[in-house]
Amino acid sequence: MSNAKQRKPISYETKKNYIGYAFIAIWIFGFIYLTVLPLANSLIYSFSEVTIENGYVDTTWVGFANYYEAFVTDSTFLPALWNTFSSVIVQTPLIVIFSLIMAIMLNQEFKGRTAFRAVFFLPVIVAGSLVMDTITGSSMMGALMSGNVGNGGLFQSDFISELLQETNMNADLINEINTLVNNIFNLTWQSGIQILIFLAALQSVEGTLYEVAKVEGATAWETFWKVTFPMIMPMLVLNLLYTFIDNYTSYSSEVMKLVQDYSQRVMIDYSSALAWVNFLVVFLVVMIIYVVFNAKSRD
Repeated sequence: MSNAKQRKPISYETKKNYIGYAFIAIWIFGFIYLTVLPLANSLIYSFSEVTIENGYVDTTWVGFANYYEAFVTDSTFLPALWNTFSSVIVQTPLIVIFSLIMAIMLNQEFKGRTAFRAVFFLPVIVAGSLVMDTITGSSMMGALMSGNVGNGGLFQSDFISELLQETNMNADLINEINTLVNNIFNLTWQSGIQILIFLAALQSVEGTLYEVAKVEGATAWETFWKVTFPMIMPMLVLNLLYTFIDNYTSYSSEVMKLVQDYSQRVMIDYSSALAWVNFLVVFLVVMIIYVVFNAKSRD
């Protein structure tokens, strides 16, 4: 009887599941403690009046008072929200189109292709350094980027302006060239991850599809629209969503600057309300993009 009641040995599949749970347990704990709880607290703060006394946070429920102040009383929030939204709506398709064009070029066979790919991914690495600067409070990378260290920075367009001024070129033309250079740099700076995603999508397209298109006499333009574009559509949607969210939640946007400003002034309740309005705008746009492209894919 004692042998019959002995526990069955744990199967190999069950052991693998336990190991998997052990690995993701740390992530789950971090996600709950560092993401879910702060989000819940910020939502509560947005409907409350928050006071900090002796290191303790005291909340008094005020309903939609903070949101009313944002939309009715505050004269800076709505213009900042509109400026951020309109700017991102224009920038997003430009970045995605530029990323797609560069990915198509970098997907071709030519000497130095790996080096060019590294150049376009370099901004992603530098951006990681900027994040670390934000965490540690250092301003070295930001100073290098803006050209405030020494006599010049990594990415200064002032040098180009000075060269053009020495040629006695018209000031308006110099400004236009300077703006163009800055826009090209911004496109390159913000398209590293998108280019990698498009490259992965392009390389996943079956070569037999191109062979069939070639046999059928399709031109390169027809092959792109009939073969390449439909196959990379999911990654196109992903890049649209990523680019919009990345630009809209950037710390350089006007809304995020307002959120940071009120947070630094210890107006936690009001800054939380602004942050949640910003989140709702992003959520609505993401849902619209998803629904539109999902409906087109079904057609």
